[in-house]
Amino acid sequence: MPSLRLFIFVFLILTAATFSHANYDRNSKTNLALYWGQGGGQQRLLHFCEQSTIDIIPIGFIHIFPQQGNGFPGSNFANQCWGGTYVYPGPGPNPSLDQLQSSCPQLVADIPICQSVYGKKIIFSLGGGTNTYQLSGAANGETFADFLWGAFGPKTSAWISRGLPRPFESSEVDGFDFDIETPSPDNQAGYIAMATRLRQHFQTATKQYILTGAPQCVVVDANMGSLISQVQFDVIFVQYYNTPQCSARNWVNANTNFAMDGVERANGFTYDIWSNFLSGTASANAKLYIGVPGAPDAGGFYLSPDEISWLIKAHFCKANFGGVMIWEATSAENNPHGVYYNIVKNILNWYQGDGGLSCLNEREIEARSTTVSSRIVSATKPVLSKTSSWIVSTTHPSTLLPGSLTTLIR
Repeated sequence: MPSLRLFIFVFLILTAATFSHANYDRNSKTNLALYWGQGGGQQRLLHFCEQSTIDIIPIGFIHIFPQQGNGFPGSNFANQCWGGTYVYPGPGPNPSLDQLQSSCPQLVADIPICQSVYGKKIIFSLGGGTNTYQLSGAANGETFADFLWGAFGPKTSAWISRGLPRPFESSEVDGFDFDIETPSPDNQAGYIAMATRLRQHFQTATKQYILTGAPQCVVVDANMGSLISQVQFDVIFVQYYNTPQCSARNWVNANTNFAMDGVERANGFTYDIWSNFLSGTASANAKLYIGVPGAPDAGGFYLSPDEISWLIKAHFCKANFGGVMIWEATSAENNPHGVYYNIVKNILNWYQGDGGLSCLNEREIEARSTTVSSRIVSATKPVLSKTSSWIVSTTHPSTLLPGSLTTLIR
Protein backbone atom coordinates (compact mmCIF):
# COMPACT_ATOMS: atom_id res chain seq x y z
CA MET A 1 0.00 0.00 0.00
CA PRO A 2 1.93 3.05 -1.21
CA SER A 3 -0.04 5.53 0.90
CA LEU A 4 0.52 3.56 4.12
CA ARG A 5 4.28 3.29 3.51
CA LEU A 6 4.48 7.01 2.83
CA PHE A 7 2.43 7.78 5.95
CA ILE A 8 4.73 5.63 8.08
CA PHE A 9 7.75 7.45 6.68
CA VAL A 10 6.28 10.88 7.44
CA PHE A 11 5.18 9.79 10.93
CA LEU A 12 8.66 8.56 11.81
CA ILE A 13 10.29 11.75 10.52
CA LEU A 14 8.04 13.74 12.84
CA THR A 15 8.59 11.52 15.88
CA ALA A 16 12.35 11.60 15.34
CA ALA A 17 12.26 15.38 15.29
CA THR A 18 10.23 15.62 18.48
CA PHE A 19 12.06 13.17 20.74
CA SER A 20 12.63 14.73 24.13
CA HIS A 21 14.35 13.58 27.28
CA ALA A 22 11.58 12.23 29.51
CA ASN A 23 11.55 10.35 32.76
CA TYR A 24 11.08 6.60 32.66
CA ASP A 25 7.39 5.65 32.56
CA ARG A 26 6.82 2.16 33.92
CA ASN A 27 3.40 1.88 32.25
CA SER A 28 4.60 2.78 28.77
CA LYS A 29 4.72 0.15 26.03
CA THR A 30 7.58 1.94 24.25
CA ASN A 31 10.37 1.55 26.79
CA LEU A 32 13.79 0.53 25.54
CA ALA A 33 16.41 -1.03 27.81
CA LEU A 34 20.02 -1.18 26.62
CA TYR A 35 22.69 -3.19 28.43
CA TRP A 36 26.01 -1.39 28.75
CA GLY A 37 29.38 -2.17 30.30
CA GLN A 38 30.79 -5.05 28.27
CA GLY A 39 31.30 -3.56 24.82
CA GLY A 40 34.67 -3.62 23.13
CA GLY A 41 36.03 -0.06 23.01
CA GLN A 42 32.71 1.16 24.38
CA GLN A 43 31.86 4.83 24.74
CA ARG A 44 31.25 6.13 28.23
CA LEU A 45 27.87 5.78 29.86
CA LEU A 46 27.01 9.45 29.37
CA HIS A 47 27.06 9.06 25.59
CA PHE A 48 24.23 6.55 25.73
CA CYS A 49 22.32 8.56 28.33
CA GLU A 50 22.32 11.46 25.88
CA GLN A 51 20.32 9.36 23.41
CA SER A 52 16.63 10.18 23.80
CA THR A 53 15.63 6.77 22.49
CA ILE A 54 16.94 4.89 25.56
CA ASP A 55 14.98 4.62 28.82
CA ILE A 56 16.73 2.04 31.02
CA ILE A 57 20.44 1.17 31.09
CA PRO A 58 21.43 -1.95 33.03
CA ILE A 59 25.18 -1.71 33.63
CA GLY A 60 27.11 -4.91 34.04
CA PHE A 61 28.38 -6.73 35.74
CA ILE A 62 28.84 -7.73 39.32
CA HIS A 63 30.13 -11.05 38.04
CA ILE A 64 31.71 -12.40 41.26
CA PHE A 65 29.68 -12.79 44.43
CA PRO A 66 31.06 -12.44 47.99
CA GLN A 67 31.42 -16.17 48.55
CA GLN A 68 33.83 -16.29 45.58
CA GLY A 69 35.42 -12.85 46.05
CA ASN A 70 37.21 -12.69 49.40
CA GLY A 71 34.09 -11.40 51.15
CA PHE A 72 33.29 -8.61 48.69
CA PRO A 73 31.73 -9.06 45.24
CA GLY A 74 33.78 -8.47 42.09
CA SER A 75 32.88 -6.08 39.28
CA ASN A 76 33.81 -5.62 35.64
CA PHE A 77 32.81 -2.71 33.41
CA ALA A 78 35.36 -3.26 30.63
CA ASN A 79 37.27 -0.02 29.90
CA GLN A 80 35.51 2.11 32.53
CA CYS A 81 37.60 1.40 35.64
CA TRP A 82 41.34 1.85 36.10
CA GLY A 83 43.93 3.67 38.17
CA GLY A 84 46.10 3.27 41.24
CA THR A 85 44.12 1.29 43.79
CA TYR A 86 42.29 -0.89 41.32
CA VAL A 87 40.29 -2.98 43.76
CA TYR A 88 38.93 -2.72 47.27
CA PRO A 89 40.51 -5.26 49.63
CA GLY A 90 37.91 -7.69 50.89
CA PRO A 91 37.54 -8.87 54.48
CA GLY A 92 38.50 -12.46 53.65
CA PRO A 93 41.88 -14.21 53.97
CA ASN A 94 42.77 -14.36 50.25
CA PRO A 95 43.68 -10.98 48.68
CA SER A 96 44.17 -12.63 45.28
CA LEU A 97 40.37 -12.86 45.07
CA ASP A 98 39.80 -9.11 45.50
CA GLN A 99 38.00 -7.87 42.37
CA LEU A 100 35.66 -5.05 43.41
CA GLN A 101 36.80 -2.19 41.18
CA SER A 102 37.42 1.07 43.00
CA SER A 103 38.53 3.60 40.39
CA CYS A 104 35.70 4.33 37.95
CA PRO A 105 35.77 8.14 37.60
CA GLN A 106 33.64 8.35 34.46
CA LEU A 107 30.87 6.31 36.06
CA VAL A 108 31.04 8.49 39.17
CA ALA A 109 30.57 11.56 36.98
CA ASP A 110 28.07 10.13 34.50
CA ILE A 111 25.48 8.37 36.66
CA PRO A 112 23.97 11.48 38.33
CA ILE A 113 23.85 13.33 34.99
CA CYS A 114 22.14 10.37 33.36
CA GLN A 115 19.51 10.43 36.09
CA SER A 116 18.92 14.12 36.73
CA VAL A 117 19.45 15.58 33.26
CA TYR A 118 18.36 12.77 30.96
CA GLY A 119 15.84 10.91 33.13
CA LYS A 120 17.41 7.46 32.66
CA LYS A 121 17.02 4.52 35.00
CA ILE A 122 20.50 3.16 35.75
CA ILE A 123 20.22 -0.44 36.93
CA PHE A 124 23.07 -2.47 38.42
CA SER A 125 23.20 -5.94 36.83
CA LEU A 126 24.26 -9.01 38.79
CA GLY A 127 25.55 -12.26 37.32
CA GLY A 128 25.79 -12.60 33.55
CA GLY A 129 26.93 -15.38 31.28
CA THR A 130 29.91 -16.56 33.31
CA ASN A 131 30.49 -19.31 35.87
CA THR A 132 32.36 -17.11 38.36
CA TYR A 133 29.46 -16.52 40.75
CA GLN A 134 27.15 -18.51 42.99
CA LEU A 135 25.00 -17.74 46.01
CA SER A 136 23.75 -20.20 48.60
CA GLY A 137 21.87 -19.73 51.84
CA ALA A 138 19.26 -17.17 52.86
CA ALA A 139 21.61 -15.50 55.36
CA ASN A 140 24.26 -14.99 52.67
CA GLY A 141 21.60 -13.59 50.35
CA GLU A 142 20.49 -11.01 52.91
CA THR A 143 24.08 -10.02 53.68
CA PHE A 144 24.81 -9.57 49.97
CA ALA A 145 21.71 -7.39 49.57
CA ASP A 146 22.77 -5.24 52.52
CA PHE A 147 26.21 -4.79 50.94
CA LEU A 148 24.78 -3.79 47.55
CA TRP A 149 22.45 -1.30 49.17
CA GLY A 150 25.22 0.23 51.25
CA ALA A 151 27.75 0.32 48.41
CA PHE A 152 25.53 1.35 45.48
CA GLY A 153 22.30 2.63 47.03
CA PRO A 154 21.87 5.91 48.92
CA LYS A 155 25.07 7.07 50.59
CA THR A 156 24.87 7.07 54.39
CA SER A 157 27.23 8.28 57.09
CA ALA A 158 26.79 4.99 58.96
CA TRP A 159 28.18 3.06 55.98
CA ILE A 160 31.10 5.42 55.49
CA SER A 161 31.98 5.44 59.19
CA ARG A 162 32.48 1.68 59.01
CA GLY A 163 35.07 2.15 56.26
CA LEU A 164 33.01 0.21 53.73
CA PRO A 165 33.36 0.77 49.98
CA ARG A 166 31.42 3.18 47.78
CA PRO A 167 32.81 2.40 44.29
CA PHE A 168 30.67 5.11 42.68
CA GLU A 169 31.19 7.51 45.62
CA SER A 170 28.03 9.60 46.13
CA SER A 171 26.35 8.30 42.98
CA GLU A 172 23.61 5.75 43.48
CA VAL A 173 21.88 3.43 41.05
CA ASP A 174 18.10 3.16 40.46
CA GLY A 175 17.72 -0.54 41.04
CA PHE A 176 19.19 -3.98 40.59
CA ASP A 177 18.97 -6.53 37.80
CA PHE A 178 19.26 -10.29 38.31
CA ASP A 179 20.83 -12.01 35.30
CA ILE A 180 21.41 -15.41 36.88
CA GLU A 181 22.66 -17.96 34.37
CA THR A 182 24.32 -20.52 36.66
CA PRO A 183 22.51 -23.18 38.73
CA SER A 184 21.70 -22.45 42.35
CA PRO A 185 22.75 -25.07 44.94
CA ASP A 186 19.79 -24.28 47.22
CA ASN A 187 16.81 -24.00 44.84
CA GLN A 188 17.35 -20.23 44.65
CA ALA A 189 16.77 -19.69 48.39
CA GLY A 190 19.75 -17.33 48.59
CA TYR A 191 18.52 -15.26 45.65
CA ILE A 192 14.98 -15.15 47.01
CA ALA A 193 16.24 -13.85 50.36
CA MET A 194 18.52 -11.36 48.60
CA ALA A 195 15.80 -9.93 46.34
CA THR A 196 13.33 -9.79 49.24
CA ARG A 197 15.83 -7.83 51.31
CA LEU A 198 16.49 -5.42 48.43
CA ARG A 199 12.76 -4.72 48.17
CA GLN A 200 12.71 -3.97 51.88
CA HIS A 201 15.52 -1.47 51.35
CA PHE A 202 13.62 0.11 48.44
CA GLN A 203 10.81 1.03 50.83
CA THR A 204 13.20 3.21 52.84
CA ALA A 205 14.37 5.23 49.82
CA THR A 206 13.18 8.68 48.84
CA LYS A 207 13.02 7.81 45.13
CA GLN A 208 11.62 4.97 43.04
CA TYR A 209 13.82 1.89 42.79
CA ILE A 210 13.07 -1.00 40.47
CA LEU A 211 13.91 -4.70 40.51
CA THR A 212 14.47 -6.35 37.15
CA GLY A 213 15.37 -9.82 35.94
CA ALA A 214 16.77 -11.26 32.71
CA PRO A 215 15.77 -14.93 32.49
CA GLN A 216 16.18 -17.22 29.51
CA CYS A 217 13.12 -17.68 27.29
CA VAL A 218 12.30 -21.19 28.55
CA VAL A 219 9.40 -21.26 31.01
CA VAL A 220 10.04 -21.99 33.82
CA ASP A 221 13.63 -20.68 33.79
CA ALA A 222 15.75 -23.18 35.70
CA ASN A 223 17.93 -20.54 37.36
CA MET A 224 15.38 -17.80 38.07
CA GLY A 225 11.88 -19.30 37.98
CA SER A 226 11.41 -19.67 41.74
CA LEU A 227 12.97 -16.25 42.34
CA ILE A 228 10.59 -14.48 39.95
CA SER A 229 7.66 -16.45 41.30
CA GLN A 230 8.24 -15.61 44.96
CA VAL A 231 9.59 -12.03 44.84
CA GLN A 232 7.96 -9.04 43.17
CA PHE A 233 9.87 -7.99 40.05
CA ASP A 234 8.98 -4.79 38.21
CA VAL A 235 10.41 -5.69 34.81
CA ILE A 236 11.37 -8.98 33.15
CA PHE A 237 13.87 -8.77 30.26
CA VAL A 238 13.35 -12.17 28.62
CA GLN A 239 16.44 -13.22 26.65
CA TYR A 240 14.99 -14.42 23.34
CA TYR A 241 18.39 -15.06 21.79
CA ASN A 242 20.23 -17.82 23.64
CA THR A 243 17.85 -20.76 23.37
CA PRO A 244 16.91 -21.85 19.82
CA GLN A 245 13.56 -23.50 20.54
CA CYS A 246 11.96 -20.39 22.08
CA SER A 247 13.97 -17.68 20.34
CA ALA A 248 12.71 -14.62 18.49
CA ARG A 249 14.46 -16.01 15.42
CA ASN A 250 12.24 -19.10 15.65
CA TRP A 251 9.18 -16.84 15.69
CA VAL A 252 10.34 -14.93 12.61
CA ASN A 253 11.06 -18.13 10.71
CA ALA A 254 7.51 -19.35 11.38
CA ASN A 255 5.81 -16.05 10.55
CA THR A 256 7.04 -15.17 7.09
CA ASN A 257 3.42 -14.50 6.07
CA PHE A 258 2.52 -12.42 9.11
CA ALA A 259 2.79 -9.21 7.10
CA MET A 260 0.15 -10.58 4.73
CA ASP A 261 -2.32 -12.47 6.91
CA GLY A 262 -1.73 -11.09 10.42
CA VAL A 263 -1.94 -14.58 11.89
CA GLU A 264 0.68 -15.36 14.53
CA ARG A 265 2.25 -18.79 14.78
CA ALA A 266 4.05 -19.03 18.12
CA ASN A 267 6.40 -21.85 17.05
CA GLY A 268 7.84 -22.15 20.54
CA PHE A 269 8.07 -18.40 21.19
CA THR A 270 7.14 -18.08 24.84
CA TYR A 271 5.79 -14.56 25.30
CA ASP A 272 2.24 -15.73 26.06
CA ILE A 273 3.55 -18.52 28.29
CA TRP A 274 5.65 -16.03 30.25
CA SER A 275 2.65 -13.73 30.64
CA ASN A 276 0.49 -16.61 31.90
CA PHE A 277 3.24 -17.78 34.26
CA LEU A 278 3.62 -14.34 35.81
CA SER A 279 -0.12 -14.03 36.43
CA GLY A 280 0.02 -16.49 39.31
CA THR A 281 3.18 -15.15 40.97
CA ALA A 282 4.45 -12.26 43.09
CA SER A 283 5.54 -10.69 39.78
CA ALA A 284 2.05 -10.67 38.25
CA ASN A 285 2.27 -6.95 37.46
CA ALA A 286 5.76 -7.08 35.97
CA LYS A 287 6.29 -5.67 32.51
CA LEU A 288 7.68 -8.05 29.89
CA TYR A 289 10.39 -6.82 27.52
CA ILE A 290 11.37 -8.83 24.45
CA GLY A 291 15.15 -9.20 24.59
CA VAL A 292 17.13 -9.27 21.34
CA PRO A 293 20.78 -8.88 20.24
CA GLY A 294 21.78 -5.44 19.01
CA ALA A 295 23.68 -6.54 15.91
CA PRO A 296 24.76 -9.67 14.05
CA ASP A 297 28.04 -9.71 16.02
CA ALA A 298 26.32 -9.41 19.43
CA GLY A 299 25.33 -13.07 19.48
CA GLY A 300 23.14 -15.45 17.51
CA PHE A 301 19.51 -14.96 16.57
CA TYR A 302 19.79 -11.36 15.39
CA LEU A 303 16.64 -9.85 13.84
CA SER A 304 16.75 -7.32 11.03
CA PRO A 305 14.77 -4.09 11.47
CA ASP A 306 11.88 -5.40 9.39
CA GLU A 307 11.82 -8.71 11.24
CA ILE A 308 11.68 -7.13 14.68
CA SER A 309 9.00 -4.70 13.50
CA TRP A 310 6.62 -7.60 12.82
CA LEU A 311 7.53 -9.28 16.11
CA ILE A 312 6.72 -6.08 17.99
CA LYS A 313 3.48 -5.63 16.06
CA ALA A 314 2.34 -9.12 17.06
CA HIS A 315 2.97 -8.50 20.77
CA PHE A 316 2.59 -4.76 21.33
CA CYS A 317 -1.02 -4.94 22.51
CA LYS A 318 -0.62 -8.06 24.62
CA ALA A 319 -0.79 -8.20 28.39
CA ASN A 320 2.34 -7.14 30.29
CA PHE A 321 4.16 -5.80 27.20
CA GLY A 322 6.52 -3.01 28.24
CA GLY A 323 9.06 -2.66 25.44
CA VAL A 324 12.29 -4.16 24.12
CA MET A 325 15.63 -4.99 25.74
CA ILE A 326 18.80 -4.95 23.62
CA TRP A 327 22.12 -6.66 24.30
CA GLU A 328 24.37 -4.64 24.09
CA ALA A 329 25.11 -0.93 23.61
CA THR A 330 28.30 -0.92 21.53
CA SER A 331 27.14 -3.58 19.09
CA ALA A 332 23.77 -1.87 18.74
CA GLU A 333 25.40 1.47 17.97
CA ASN A 334 27.70 -0.07 15.34
CA ASN A 335 24.95 -2.12 13.68
CA PRO A 336 25.44 -2.13 9.89
CA HIS A 337 21.71 -1.39 9.43
CA GLY A 338 22.03 1.81 11.47
CA VAL A 339 21.85 2.56 15.19
CA TYR A 340 19.73 -0.38 16.31
CA TYR A 341 18.35 1.11 19.51
CA ASN A 342 17.07 4.11 17.53
CA ILE A 343 15.53 1.82 14.93
CA VAL A 344 13.72 -0.23 17.56
CA LYS A 345 12.52 2.85 19.46
CA ASN A 346 11.08 4.28 16.25
CA ILE A 347 9.19 1.04 15.68
CA LEU A 348 7.81 1.08 19.23
CA ASN A 349 6.74 4.71 18.86
CA TRP A 350 5.06 3.94 15.55
CA TYR A 351 2.83 1.30 17.11
CA GLN A 352 2.18 3.52 20.13
CA GLY A 353 1.06 6.15 17.62
CA ASP A 354 -1.51 3.63 16.36
CA GLY A 355 0.00 3.17 12.94
CA GLY A 356 -2.67 0.77 11.76
CA LEU A 357 -2.57 -1.28 14.97
CA SER A 358 -5.16 -0.31 17.55
CA CYS A 359 -4.88 -1.90 20.96
CA LEU A 360 -8.64 -1.50 21.17
CA ASN A 361 -8.76 -4.48 18.81
CA GLU A 362 -6.54 -6.63 21.03
CA ARG A 363 -9.17 -9.35 21.49
CA GLU A 364 -9.68 -9.67 17.76
CA ILE A 365 -5.92 -9.92 17.21
CA GLU A 366 -5.51 -12.61 19.86
CA ALA A 367 -8.52 -14.53 18.53
CA ARG A 368 -6.81 -14.75 15.14
CA SER A 369 -3.57 -16.01 16.67
CA THR A 370 -2.81 -19.70 16.41
CA THR A 371 -0.22 -21.70 18.28
CA VAL A 372 1.98 -24.04 16.27
CA SER A 373 4.07 -26.71 18.00
CA SER A 374 7.78 -25.92 18.32
CA ARG A 375 9.63 -26.62 15.11
CA ILE A 376 12.17 -24.76 13.04
CA VAL A 377 10.67 -23.50 9.78
CA SER A 378 12.96 -22.47 6.94
CA ALA A 379 12.32 -18.96 5.71
CA THR A 380 14.48 -18.33 2.68
CA LYS A 381 12.28 -15.53 1.32
CA PRO A 382 10.51 -13.68 4.12
CA VAL A 383 7.64 -11.45 3.12
CA LEU A 384 9.49 -8.40 4.41
CA SER A 385 11.14 -5.56 2.58
CA LYS A 386 14.83 -6.24 1.99
CA THR A 387 15.71 -2.63 2.70
CA SER A 388 14.48 -1.45 6.05
CA SER A 389 12.01 1.39 6.44
CA TRP A 390 13.34 2.05 9.93
CA ILE A 391 16.94 3.10 9.19
CA VAL A 392 18.33 5.81 11.47
CA SER A 393 21.40 7.91 10.74
CA THR A 394 24.49 6.89 12.71
CA THR A 395 25.80 10.44 12.51
CA HIS A 396 22.63 12.10 13.80
CA PRO A 397 20.82 9.42 15.80
CA SER A 398 17.56 11.36 15.97
CA THR A 399 17.33 11.79 12.19
CA LEU A 400 15.34 9.18 10.30
CA LEU A 401 16.69 8.25 6.90
CA PRO A 402 14.99 5.90 4.44
CA GLY A 403 17.02 2.89 3.39
CA SER A 404 15.42 3.27 -0.01
CA LEU A 405 12.70 5.75 -0.91
CA THR A 406 11.42 3.29 -3.51
CA THR A 407 11.07 0.64 -0.81
CA LEU A 408 9.26 3.07 1.48
CA ILE A 409 6.57 4.17 -0.95
CA ARG A 410 5.95 1.12 -3.14
